[in-house]
Amino acid sequence: SPDALCAVLPWICAGLLQKTPSAERTAAEHGLGGRNMGKSKKIIIGTVAGVTAAAVCVSGVLVWRHYSRGSDVDGVAYVMPIKDVNSAATTISDLQFSGVVEPQETKEVKLDTSKTVSSIAVQEGDHVNAGDPLFTYDVESMQLELQQGNVEIERMQNEIESNKQQISQLETEKKSASADDKLTYTTQIQSLQTDIAKSEYDIKTKKIELEKLQNTINNATVTAEIAGTVQSLKTTEQLQSDGTDVLMKIMSDGEFRVKCTISEQNVQSIYKDEAMVLHSRVDDSSWTGTISEISTEADNSQNNNMYYGGSDEMTTASKYPFYVTLDSSDGLMLGQHLLVSADTGADESIEKTGIWLYSDYVQTDENGKTYVWAADKKDRLEKREVEVGQTDDTMGDCEIKSGLSEDDMIAFPSDSYQEGMKTTTNPDEATPEDDGTDDTVDDNSNEDISYDENGNPVDEGVIGGADDEAGMAGDGADGDTADSVISGAGEDAGDGVDEMPADEAGADTAEGGAADGT
Repeated sequence: SPDALCAVLPWICAGLLQKTPSAERTAAEHGLGGRNMGKSKKIIIGTVAGVTAAAVCVSGVLVWRHYSRGSDVDGVAYVMPIKDVNSAATTISDLQFSGVVEPQETKEVKLDTSKTVSSIAVQEGDHVNAGDPLFTYDVESMQLELQQGNVEIERMQNEIESNKQQISQLETEKKSASADDKLTYTTQIQSLQTDIAKSEYDIKTKKIELEKLQNTINNATVTAEIAGTVQSLKTTEQLQSDGTDVLMKIMSDGEFRVKCTISEQNVQSIYKDEAMVLHSRVDDSSWTGTISEISTEADNSQNNNMYYGGSDEMTTASKYPFYVTLDSSDGLMLGQHLLVSADTGADESIEKTGIWLYSDYVQTDENGKTYVWAADKKDRLEKREVEVGQTDDTMGDCEIKSGLSEDDMIAFPSDSYQEGMKTTTNPDEATPEDDGTDDTVDDNSNEDISYDENGNPVDEGVIGGADDEAGMAGDGADGDTADSVISGAGEDAGDGVDEMPADEAGADTAEGGAADGT
């Protein structure tokens, strides 16, 4: 074998070198002539040539062993780029959002577009309390309309009285009229009664209108329902241009919340009560909170709620607002913009740069050295020694200070890995992991079990030993004799192998087998 050759060749070479000076010294001691000296020189030259050839052989074998070391290692290991498993390589994605601080409640103050505003009592940014006046409708025209309505009611009431008098007079004349004229009187009376009923209905309707109008006049001044700050105040012209009836908004005092938006492609990736972390854009301040509401109504305003990492397609997709309720709003201001992302529980006091791997990738050998399974320059698996720096116990990863670069490929550890294995970046080409179970089913496993006369299983080792001795006893016989020997061994073993010595059992079996075979 190559190992034996490498072990023997150095000794052969040493022996040859030792014999050379001994031959020269022997020739000199015996006083041999020139011809013998010539022969000695030839011996020396031959010896040197042999040593040289042996050295070349040894070198060739060593080189062959070096380059073929991994060629006989079975299996293929799946490796992946460092950039795919580097836990420090965080980027802003679609799941990091820009949020704006707003109050827990925002009250919209709407305008009755059928009315005219005479005055506005507040300006944008003013703080108001509940009950403070915001604006007043023009009531002069309403008061005139109210007066006209009262006059109209009075007129209809006068008509009713006039019709009642006519009915009374017609009924008096009807009593003295002829039979033919009574029908005419009856028709006139019924017509006047219909007019009275109609006027009474119109009066009721008009009174309802005037009551509403009076109520509007009494409430011509619109007041704030909650305490807060006036925002988004618009003019009448802006209302007409925007096609809306929201004159202003009042942001309530008290605790804040953060409004964010998410694209329709990612809306399923967040959920109510999910923990979130919010970062300031100007310093290292951060806050925590939970998602309290996810709206199902699209909001495509994009005024203050753009999200990061969006492509051209994403910017045209519908966006849905969601709201984060803060655990504490200390240090926040209304309208302040924050960066919002899911709270993964990572230790933010550790600044992760360079290469960070999850601790499962890093192994420790019997000498206490840490290593990872990595692909070498020939795409063969090797144990790559690495130096570990900081560790993040919360996230379960650690810093790799040296031993790896961004261009390296590593494998997740496995007990089946050996140095020299081939590697691949295609998981379908990797050797499947052995779960340690044997799926082979032996159909004849129950056929080899023997039982004694009491029905108890006989120890397989004893039966095997008897069979082996029976086989040895029949080595010189023909096929029939061998079969008879084996049969005899089985019978004797079944009768009581446990009590019979092995040599006696073999002798009896051989005799019985020979007798049966003759």
